[in-house]
Amino acid sequence: MGTTGRSDAGGRGRLGERRAVAAWIAVLAATGIGCGGGGDDGDARDGGTDGGLDGTADLDAADGTEVGPDGAADEAAAEPGVDAPVESGDAGDEDGDGGDGPPPPGVGFWHTAEHLRFMREHAGEEPWREALDAVLAEATGSLSRVPAAIADFDVPPYYSDPEGHDAAKAALSDDGYAAYALALGFQLGPEPAVREAFAAKAAEILDAWATVNRSVSGGDGDLVMVYKGVHLLYAADLLAGWPGWAPDGPARFRAWVAAVFRASAERKREAVNNHGAWGTFGAIAAAALLGDAPGVAAEIERAKERIRDSIDENGELPEENKRTNSGMWYTYFALAPLAGTAWVARNVTGEDLFGWAAPNGRTLFLALERLFYWCLHPEEWPYPLPEGLAGDLWRLMYPCADEVELPTVESWPGNLFEIMSAEYDVDAWAEWVSGHRPQRGWHVWIYPTLMRDAP
Repeated sequence: MGTTGRSDAGGRGRLGERRAVAAWIAVLAATGIGCGGGGDDGDARDGGTDGGLDGTADLDAADGTEVGPDGAADEAAAEPGVDAPVESGDAGDEDGDGGDGPPPPGVGFWHTAEHLRFMREHAGEEPWREALDAVLAEATGSLSRVPAAIADFDVPPYYSDPEGHDAAKAALSDDGYAAYALALGFQLGPEPAVREAFAAKAAEILDAWATVNRSVSGGDGDLVMVYKGVHLLYAADLLAGWPGWAPDGPARFRAWVAAVFRASAERKREAVNNHGAWGTFGAIAAAALLGDAPGVAAEIERAKERIRDSIDENGELPEENKRTNSGMWYTYFALAPLAGTAWVARNVTGEDLFGWAAPNGRTLFLALERLFYWCLHPEEWPYPLPEGLAGDLWRLMYPCADEVELPTVESWPGNLFEIMSAEYDVDAWAEWVSGHRPQRGWHVWIYPTLMRDAP
């Protein structure tokens, strides 16, 4: 069978022309057949989000946050719905360098103070040394970046307009990667002057999105806002204690998170496929950053329901298998944010979703084990796209690549198993990735080698 692979964040195998006919669409609509559980990474059929009538998400609809004429969210509403601050267990700890280093993160939802201290202590050892060097090189290269924030983040569906989709998300994608690398460089860089430069540029990028971006639209707008925009949240938490950030900077950014980013996540979190996994991940990250403890707790419960309902008894994800040629890719694309939700849950509340088992026996580990089997035996993938008319009709409902997309250790899901091999202490996973370090991811796990707590 023909095969292809994905090499980067939005990379896809080249898609051929669909032989879909409008008459068949009408037939499908008349019979009430759905379109893949709401679409996936470019599969929304109506070309819009669940926002306003024009497909634009309304800032005011998120939680009552008002937006001024300059596009900036009202600072008075910077932390809506907060009952009590959410704090990581060690967010206020000393960083272990005698008080001369950077301040601890604000909440520590992605990198706790303890986690950052571990990375500093092991910065001269492998595999962390080379991984940190790569982060600092990326941060240095981002110092000249001009923020590319846009007022309406409009991303068309991938499968109907792949080039337009990739072009539309580039601004947020590149700004997110840059801000995160810079913020990590601020926390982990060796020279105070360089750290200050990193922090200043990261704050500039965060301020740009907080003041310019007001809405999300397009068939893939909400999904991409979550899986690319979350890196801005990583950066903001790492930068929270930096005294050089403008006095209203953190509050202004939190207002944007509440009004724009979180709204996109909440529009996605109920979906039964990977969209829902991303929605939950975005929602728990937003709730943590905003200090919304009840919101964090609600997303933890939602994640438990997803583990219970989306994972089959053999560890497969049936909703993602429907994507046939792209099923292995979408399995990874669903498990990465689900594991990310577990990471945030533990950092913020101490609850362990990595080891949690649903009443029906389903676990995150079970699904990861099954995905790893396909990594080793992709030729056994049993769900290729049917041939002929049946395949054409199936593809209307569940778009996929022309050929079976193959997992690789260099790209996906190598980055996921890099961090999960340390989390679960699975030798086979670690051996698979060990010759391809440092890993650089493209979705949840951007610097997984650096984040490991074991060689």
